[in-house]
This record gives sequence, C-alpha cells and structure tokens, in this order.
Amino acid sequence: MTDFCEIVVDACPRSNLTSTLEFAREMVKVFDARISVASYVWPKTSMKDVLAPNVFWAEEQTRLMERALASSRSIVDKVFGADSEQVHWCSGIGEPTAAMQAHLLTADLLITDSSDEDESVLPNPAHVALGSGVPVLRLGRSVANARFPRILVAWKDTAQARRAVHDALPLLVRAESVSVVGVGDEVSSERLDAVATHLRSHGAKAQYSHIPNTTGDACSSLLEQAGREGSDLIVTGVFGRNSLVERVFGGVTTEMLKSTDICWFMAH
Repeated sequence: MTDFCEIVVDACPRSNLTSTLEFAREMVKVFDARISVASYVWPKTSMKDVLAPNVFWAEEQTRLMERALASSRSIVDKVFGADSEQVHWCSGIGEPTAAMQAHLLTADLLITDSSDEDESVLPNPAHVALGSGVPVLRLGRSVANARFPRILVAWKDTAQARRAVHDALPLLVRAESVSVVGVGDEVSSERLDAVATHLRSHGAKAQYSHIPNTTGDACSSLLEQAGREGSDLIVTGVFGRNSLVERVFGGVTTEMLKSTDICWFMAH
C-alpha cells in the first residue's frame, strides 16, 4: 500500500471534533482520497437507568442524541465548506464501536482522536481495529498537521506488528525519519535491522534502535524513547486474547491509549 484511497473519519459528538475534521481534511488533500464521515451517538447509562427505565428519560435522551448528531453535521459542513457535498455522511443512534465497524468494509484508514467521553459513548479505537481489520489512526492532543515527520515503529516479531507496518507504509515513506524500536530481550537487533532494511527498500528513511526495558514496562520504555526522538507518531499492532485487548509490544492496549499526547497508528 502506498496511499490511503478511502478514509473514514469518526465524527461521533465530542468537544474537539472540529480539529479532528480539520486534520482529516488535510489528510484527504495529501492522499487525494475519498472521505466518509461516520457519526453515532449512544448515551452513557447508569445502573439505575438500566434497572428502572423511565419512558420520559428515554424520550429526552433521544432528543439530546438527535441534537448532538445535528451539531456534528453542522461542524462537518463548516469544516469542509463547499466541499461538504462530496463528503459521504452516515449517522445514527447506536453503540459507536460496533456501528463504526459497519462502515469500514472498503476503508483504508479510520481517523479518530483521544477525546474523553462526556455525555455520550465514544468508539474504542483498539476494538475497532480488532473488529474491522482496518488500521486506526488515533490523534493525540498535540497533533499539528497531517504530516508526521518523525515516526517510531514499535516492533516485536508478530504478525500484528508486520500488519501495522504494512498498513502504515503511506505515512512511513513520507516521513523524514523512521525509527524501528525493540525493547528488551523480546526481539533481537538483527531482526530490527532486517525490518529497517525492508522499510528502506520501500523508500522509507528507516533506522533501528534496540533499547533496554529499564522501567520494567515496555510501554513506558517505548514512550520515553519516543520522547527522546521527538516522535510525532507511534506505529503498533494490537491483538485480542481471552476477551482482553492487548498491545503486541508487551503490554495492555488500554495502557497504551492512556498516553493522549502522541498519535498512535494501530492495526490488527
């Protein structure tokens, strides 16, 4: 893959939706891609709501959700302006992680962000990647534009890591530098060198680093290395086991996603 031809954007109601859509608009320009915007809303419910449902509460929630969807559509129209008619819009009331997957059959990439849930549920990016097989770019809070000059590839000898690297090639070949990083004794320097060589054969400016697991937590070691290198994006694989979603780089995906400053590209 050398381009993203079809991009889907997560436009579920959230406070920073404008910046996410502006980023997606730039990505569309960079890759000359088609774009779809998917917006689904589902209320956060309490145990009281489940055990003692109130018809008036349900009607009020429906009105609030419809209003939130209309607001998201208004933001899409504002961000894309005259081009908004070329944006495929799909929306509805429903659990967003499952609903989002239904729109990814032919997609090359889903763009989402690191917003905290407020009044409604937001899609879980790792679950979307697992359930759909489509790579997910989760934007960090400090993302500046649609170009990632310095990319860190979190490598472990797994099929999921290889899938993530393959899916991220459109970004890797455009980066100013790519660092293939392995932590501790889970991977050898020889394997890291082979991955960097493979990426260079595709045109990426790739080198490798083999770092010790000084913190005892691979995710923390990885983030520290990303900070040292000034990385804009981390590429990693994800996998599920025993109903838990785990990151292939030696830790739990939820721990990885707690780092909201940096962007993560994840694939299964």
